[in-house]
Amino acid sequence: MPYCRAALFFSGIDNMNFNQMMIHFCAPTFCNIKPGNLFFVQNKIFSKSSFEAWKNDFLKLGLMIFSHKLSETSTAVLVVNVPWASKILSNAFVKEYLADKGYDESDIFAFLKELFSRMNQNRGFPHEVGFVLGYPVNDVIEFESHKGHDCKFCGYWKTYSDVETARRCLCKYKACMGMCEAWYGKGYSLSQIVAAYKKLSAA
Repeated sequence: MPYCRAALFFSGIDNMNFNQMMIHFCAPTFCNIKPGNLFFVQNKIFSKSSFEAWKNDFLKLGLMIFSHKLSETSTAVLVVNVPWASKILSNAFVKEYLADKGYDESDIFAFLKELFSRMNQNRGFPHEVGFVLGYPVNDVIEFESHKGHDCKFCGYWKTYSDVETARRCLCKYKACMGMCEAWYGKGYSLSQIVAAYKKLSAA
């Protein structure tokens, strides 16, 4: 998968509870600047009740969240803007690429089901998940071609072409996460955080 581990695991993460992790890792998606976010949490930290509460809140924003137990110690959590991610997967080149890899291209739910299955089977992260995370199609393909080496820039994904756009995305995502964490720390609800970010972005 074309990402840098720093994009999934940050300093201080060991001190976060599950709710704090949800805000930290999912902010770019619920603020509508990224089609999806993926992170991994230790099973001892994962809270099923909190997950269900977040699931209901995300649905109100038109988002869906999935969890998938990968092992006895870790669970993958993925939040997705389904219409946005579906549009990416409907790209003719992406559809052909995924079909060649044996994916059912009928809809995003079939794609995600197969994706999680492959995570379990391979004990790794299929790089094609980058499509629903909003990584440039070319970088997803080049990551496979280069076997993860020789990238020009490593931010939220390994970049092989447009470095400046990747840098801007890195700064934008990190700023979004920082603001949302600050608002959450002040007691803002998810809807209040989204409204505050939207207002700030429009200013």
